[in-house]
Amino acid sequence: MAIFILAVCACKKTAAPKPIPITPLQTLVNSDTSLTMFHQMLIDANDVGLLKDTTASLLIPTNDVLRQAGYTPVIIDSTGSFVLDEMLRYNYVLAASISPATGAYSSYRTLLGAPLYIEKDSASGQFLLNGTATASGAPVVVGQASVYYLSTLVPLAADSLPSLLQSDSTLSFFAAALAITNLYDSTLLNGSYTVLAPVNAAFIQAGYDSIGAIDSANVDSLIPLVQGQILKGLYLTNSFPVPGPVFDVLGNPVTVGLASGQLQFSASGNSVPVNWLGGNFISGSNIVVQKTDGLLAP
Repeated sequence: MAIFILAVCACKKTAAPKPIPITPLQTLVNSDTSLTMFHQMLIDANDVGLLKDTTASLLIPTNDVLRQAGYTPVIIDSTGSFVLDEMLRYNYVLAASISPATGAYSSYRTLLGAPLYIEKDSASGQFLLNGTATASGAPVVVGQASVYYLSTLVPLAADSLPSLLQSDSTLSFFAAALAITNLYDSTLLNGSYTVLAPVNAAFIQAGYDSIGAIDSANVDSLIPLVQGQILKGLYLTNSFPVPGPVFDVLGNPVTVGLASGQLQFSASGNSVPVNWLGGNFISGSNIVVQKTDGLLAP
């Protein structure tokens, strides 16, 4: 009887494992030779799961767009998986399609958590993202998802202001000043703000020659200094009112100007305007960071 049972068991066929279906997004990325670097980013960030067939809108850069931004396969491989993951998740919009207003920003939820601000250009029909990047306004429907091809990369975003500042070595002095004053926790968690973040050279010029000098500075003096760099309201570069004014968190007016098409800012204590250096970096759900070359002095 035992031999009979063994013989019956041996005759049973083991069911072959069901093949894992390839999603339409995977097919697109695997077959499009202009997306090889994007594919590499997905693998290095361990984010291939983002290509599942679900209702979402993906902003995808081609190889040419990544090269224009300074990326190569070698640079992608040497970039931390956490950074790549943040880039990819910020370009993953939690909506079936993107339909922003013309000439006014609409906020879209992303997988990163930080919102993406998009408006439609009335002339070209392209999308403007966070005041800097552009994308095709005509989606390619791939399965349940909509794909929008980026013309330029979206500026980096982070889930919090401290995280964003720590990722930029040119803002380490300002990051230290913000931490010491505790203004992130006490002021910036509610409402909408634009942080005019001075680069390290601006602090050195103002007499803080090192992070140690900031750490040992009088906190009561640092608090109004940092508050003067924080504006009420969220402003992208193309949404600043010129000449303003806009107002810092203390209620002091800040004048906004343009010099050769570049933004400048000045408060009552500035003999020379502060120049915009770059930015449109979104942090958390309510803050945009603009880098400057000097400190506002209300």
